[in-house]
Amino acid sequence: MSLRNKKSRSALLLLPAAGAALFSAALRELYCYSFTRSGSPLLNRLRGKRKTHEEAYYAWRDSMKKKLLAAPQIRMSIVSDRGERLAGFYLPCEGSDGSRIAFVVHGYGSDHAETAGMVLDYWHSRGFDVFAPDNTAHGESEGEIIGFDLFESADALKWIDYLKARAGKDVQIVLHGFSLGGASVMKMSDRLGPEVKFIVEDSGFAEAESLLKASPLFRTLKCLHGMLTGSDLADTDVRPNLSRASVPILFIQGTDDPTVPSENAPMLYDFYRGPKDKLILPGVRHIEGPYAAPEEYAAKIDEMIGKYLQ
Repeated sequence: MSLRNKKSRSALLLLPAAGAALFSAALRELYCYSFTRSGSPLLNRLRGKRKTHEEAYYAWRDSMKKKLLAAPQIRMSIVSDRGERLAGFYLPCEGSDGSRIAFVVHGYGSDHAETAGMVLDYWHSRGFDVFAPDNTAHGESEGEIIGFDLFESADALKWIDYLKARAGKDVQIVLHGFSLGGASVMKMSDRLGPEVKFIVEDSGFAEAESLLKASPLFRTLKCLHGMLTGSDLADTDVRPNLSRASVPILFIQGTDDPTVPSENAPMLYDFYRGPKDKLILPGVRHIEGPYAAPEEYAAKIDEMIGKYLQ
């Protein structure tokens, strides 16, 4: 056999190993990008370039975040069932007796201040204290892997127990979740006590799988996620929980949502058999309601307060 043929054969033998290494590297980067706090060194730049709102929205949101960070607040912490220390932030309303709390749950890739800042003035103006945690793998909380409503809903239930112990049995809580946070408050809807008077779910998804299927190698990523976390992405579906729930829910979404398909809120509203209302905002993008339609947004939540709080 000639030297050239020997080199060609050796190169062919290396191809399967090279292909396996390339597949493994691609899988690792895609998993980290989709499911972890730190993301992917190779793909993180895509996140920075992906703008789903106009610049004016980002400027408003960031100004509201700065306002929240400057407001008087109490830092709290609990430990999740996974052993992670989670951070929460309590922002009392002036003159409040602590009996009314708006519990704001942020979404994927966000944090407590970025999200709760958008509605802090609203809730304080209605006499509610605001509590906002950093979800696992976000902000000041520990954890590396994002649960897509499974971890987040379990953690929020622990936070409710913490708030009840702190404020007393007569506390009245409203859950206000955005995006992944909206899915999280729906996911926990069948496990709530009477202290939770109603839920506001803004732009939450029915289940995470359909959002993640756009990723190449989705089936493999799903399997890997299951092995690493002991959970199944199929269990992110909130409909089994809604079918067992009876808490009043306000479903909110914009018709121009580029992140969570805009049919989610109408579909979930039709599916739900408990007390309910909806606010569909024409021309509004993902979680933009407090910015793009503040009067309609406030009026609809005011209706819920009038109906369901003492």
